[in-house]
Amino acid sequence: MTRVLLVALLALAGCGGGAAAGPDVLGEWVLVSGVPQPSGVPATLVVEDAQLRGISFCNHYAGSYTLDGDVLAVSGLGGSDMGCEPAVMAAETAFLTALGRADRVTRDGADLVLSGPEGSLRFARQAPVPDRELAGTTWTLDTLVDGEVALSVLGSPTLELAPDGTATGSTGCRGFVGTWSVAGDVLTLDVTRDDIGCPADLGRQDEHVLAVLDAAPTSAIDGDRLTLTAPDARELVYRAE
Repeated sequence: MTRVLLVALLALAGCGGGAAAGPDVLGEWVLVSGVPQPSGVPATLVVEDAQLRGISFCNHYAGSYTLDGDVLAVSGLGGSDMGCEPAVMAAETAFLTALGRADRVTRDGADLVLSGPEGSLRFARQAPVPDRELAGTTWTLDTLVDGEVALSVLGSPTLELAPDGTATGSTGCRGFVGTWSVAGDVLTLDVTRDDIGCPADLGRQDEHVLAVLDAAPTSAIDGDRLTLTAPDARELVYRAE
């Protein structure tokens, strides 16, 4: 869980008061050129206010950004830690390196172009993904968020909320089973977990997952992503299978 890809850029100082208006970057994008693209696996970019995330061919990633006019600074990139075929991993490394070092944003027609010392990444607008149902979906943990840092996930922790109110899943170390209910956007779980010990890295992940699940987190679904946020701002970001 501790392997975090951190790529920090210093934002260029702006003139006058406040950040200058820049190009429209918000939304969901899919990579069309910039690095070699393995067949059948995409690289995507979802840009929200001050946050970005997506799929980097193999793993999911998340991070933060600032934008002053067309000047971009990306920081805190991190994500899941799955292994893929060598060609896919090479493409992922090239993509994340170029994304992390991108320092300019432009719009070329309908496309979004991020440029920097590692070259340019060109993205096309991606059609929105319909929101998945909270109940009856198998959710796989993609990212742990602690403050401004996205942490890698070990294994394939899951969460399944059945329509009959049964909750099952795992932390990547321990399984759990119990019940769930939702009131508004607040998810309440009452689960019993396996009574086993976890190795150090998995133990930290286990603690993070259970701390959020036990804290009556708020839930938000955006397409195929489920984000659970505890009162202390720690988050679990799941993706639908």
